[in-house]
Amino acid sequence: MTESNIDTAKLIEALQAHALGETKMTTTQVSAAIALLKKVMPDLPGSAAATLKENTQALKSHEEALRELE
Repeated sequence: MTESNIDTAKLIEALQAHALGETKMTTTQVSAAIALLKKVMPDLPGSAAATLKENTQALKSHEEALRELE
């Protein structure tokens, strides 16, 4: 299976349904789905995750400043 053949949306939907208790998946199925997702959606490196957190905090600060102006 190549990366272009992996249906990312279906994998995510299956994992979400499992996490919400809507469907059952075996440990092997969950592991396989995660492994396939990692092929097309690699984990964010620590620095990227930190940057994302900082940007989120900056956005919140900006929104708070706008509320103060109202």
